Amino acid sequence: MYPQFVIEAVYFLVVSIVVVFLVVFYVLTRKGRHVGGPERAVHEEPGGMGKGEKRWLYFLFAVAVVGNLLFLSPALPSIRYTLYEREAVMTVVIEVRDYRFYLPEKPIRIPVNVPVEFVVVSDDLVYGFGVFRKDGTMVFQMQVVPKPYLNRIIWVFDQPGLYDIRSTEYSGPKHPWMFVTDAIEVVGEGE
Repeated sequence: MYPQFVIEAVYFLVVSIVVVFLVVFYVLTRKGRHVGGPERAVHEEPGGMGKGEKRWLYFLFAVAVVGNLLFLSPALPSIRYTLYEREAVMTVVIEVRDYRFYLPEKPIRIPVNVPVEFVVVSDDLVYGFGVFRKDGTMVFQMQVVPKPYLNRIIWVFDQPGLYDIRSTEYSGPKHPWMFVTDAIEVVGEGE
């Protein structure tokens, strides 16, 4: 968990630096600064930002703020269970190496409507970890970076059924065969 905290702290530091830069840039480049004392108050320093540049700066600032608020919002399921409801009821550890998924059991039985933490560990390459419904639509996915990085996601399955796992990141010539059918069985509500 510690490396993940460091990554998030660095992210917020970078965002803070960008916001401070935008504010300082605006203050330093605005027009209308008076040069000299009261006797020269009618003169303005040449340069500064035009109206179009200011609008563009406001737009970029709004995109940065709204984007961060949106992507850190508890409205997104992966963020809600990762940042706001950290307590997972169960943890599933999956290892990936030599183009294969090594599951703790097959199928992995998961209760419906329960936060489950998936920890996926790669020993050699960058892989993808995607969970798919039987109709081929994706439930969620994450990129799996090799050790020592902690690849984790907390998810809540809201529908019982069987789910497949496949790699969502091209990792080499054996990538197309990184597919496990019926890898996860979500049970509950009458099952």
